[in-house]
Amino acid sequence: MNNKDTFFHKLIMKLPNYLEKIVAAILLIGVMYGGFHLVLDAFSFTNSAADIDALEYIEKLLASAFSVIIVIEFERMLVKHSMNTIIEVLIFAIARGLVAGHEEAIYVLIRVLAIAVLLFCRKYLFKEFDFEEEQ
Repeated sequence: MNNKDTFFHKLIMKLPNYLEKIVAAILLIGVMYGGFHLVLDAFSFTNSAADIDALEYIEKLLASAFSVIIVIEFERMLVKHSMNTIIEVLIFAIARGLVAGHEEAIYVLIRVLAIAVLLFCRKYLFKEFDFEEEQ
């Protein structure tokens, strides 16, 4: 009975890691698809120039690029379990709103302060083991 309990205990402990890897693989497929469409969008400006102006085109391209980058960082966070990757995902997500969004000045200030707090935490509150990957 004890061997059976330890087998199920080990299975339960390892199962979330396997599920995270499966989700990361699915996200990787989505990132490749999104990256492919990002490249197509980047070179399709001449086709869509009559529909939208250059500023809207660049904003759409930036929003798509940041979405792909955020998913890549999120996938890295699933694979590498470190505090550093979590902070990087949060920074990219907040920065996407700064670059691709059109918000009031107070919301821009809040986003900038949030990035500053995350960078402060990363610089002064993390220890060496926070930058290492968990096993």
